[in-house]
Amino acid sequence: MKLANVEDFNWLYAILRIFPGFVHNHIFYKKVYTFGLENIPDEGPVIFAPNHQNALMDALIITSIKNWQPVFMARADIFAGQFVRQLLFFMKILPIFRIRDGKESLKQNDAIFQKAVKVLKKKRFLVIYPEASHQGKRHLRPLKKGITRIAFMAEEATNYTLGVKIVPVGINYQNYFNFRSNALINFGKPIVVNDFRELYKENPQKANHELIKCIADGIRPLIIDINNSDYYDNFETARMIFAPYIIRKERKIVNNFKNTVYAGQKVVKMLDEISCSDTQTFNQLNSQLAEYRELLKLENLRDWVIRRDVGFLSVFARTMLLLSTSPIALFGFINNFIPYWLPWLITRKIKDKNFHTSIRFGVYMIAFPLVFYPLIFILLAKFTEPWWVKYVYMALLPITGIFAHRYYIIALKLKATWKYVLNKSKKNFVRLRELRSEILETLVKKYRKNKNSK
Repeated sequence: MKLANVEDFNWLYAILRIFPGFVHNHIFYKKVYTFGLENIPDEGPVIFAPNHQNALMDALIITSIKNWQPVFMARADIFAGQFVRQLLFFMKILPIFRIRDGKESLKQNDAIFQKAVKVLKKKRFLVIYPEASHQGKRHLRPLKKGITRIAFMAEEATNYTLGVKIVPVGINYQNYFNFRSNALINFGKPIVVNDFRELYKENPQKANHELIKCIADGIRPLIIDINNSDYYDNFETARMIFAPYIIRKERKIVNNFKNTVYAGQKVVKMLDEISCSDTQTFNQLNSQLAEYRELLKLENLRDWVIRRDVGFLSVFARTMLLLSTSPIALFGFINNFIPYWLPWLITRKIKDKNFHTSIRFGVYMIAFPLVFYPLIFILLAKFTEPWWVKYVYMALLPITGIFAHRYYIIALKLKATWKYVLNKSKKNFVRLRELRSEILETLVKKYRKNKNSK
């Protein structure tokens, strides 16, 4: 395999990355929160070790936070075809082969690992996802030893004079799939590989194990890590129910995603403590949470509908306001419908749902500014007078497109709220409120007890 010098600075890459970075940070995501930038060394050799939950979006969020050109290592099966390989090399992505790619393919990792060592020896930034695959869950899976193998190889190749550091990275998404949601990336304190030098000389296997453990311990505080796989969905439901309470008590601003991540971490930690110290309460909570989830699913509702418990007049007023802005939404919908829905046609047959967001981002980035909007401008230029109309029209396209998307989301929420308001006296809806109140009461008691004991 012929590998390009992906570690070298590339002016074309530097120019071309500006637009995707802007789209990622300001259009596709409503807001991207970035913390711990002071933990990033000014120069390499540095290996970044992020959790991996959302396919190529996990790479985009890293490249978009600052003006830099880190080299990534990604699963080899996405390098399908000569064009794709060259494109990914240009994007500074190297393939890493797994056993599922075939035993013969594993031999190619020797060249890839040597290339990774070369990146570090040139004092560049290298990004390796130590989980080795992605999964759309708020959970850190067991880390693979590839990252530590490369780190120790680089140090051995320079007689332990290189000074490789590993920076744990936590990536959090408000929603893995929704357009205009929020994201957060958090950089932890660097881990100095040479701190494990003596142990590696004595026992390489133990040194790899200890360094892997250190990396995992560095990532966990940066993410929401639901480690209880048996009750994962219940933990998620408890997080949705109780996180707003914690935010109001400690952080005040409920709609700040940084606070949501913080509160989510506290909810998970609290549930873990209950599972260890109070089995009876934990089992009762799980029973209530499971019933609550089933009823929500049965009625096709979300927790926020039950939490808000709004009345008729409030929903009616919101509906009238929504109807009053419908002409703006209709303009945005008509002019943005085709490129917005195009990714859905492409992703229908892709089984790995975590790739859907990456495909949507790529299609949006190309279809809107490079295909659809220029086509509209050509038609306006040919058939519209006076001249200023087409420029005003074009300026309104992205603004009203985002407005139309928001309008659609609000309309769906209003539909759910109307369903709740019109049926709130029925048995399932009454039971939903009872269950939520019971769950919240139990969690509040545990939260207050923990606060008083400190």
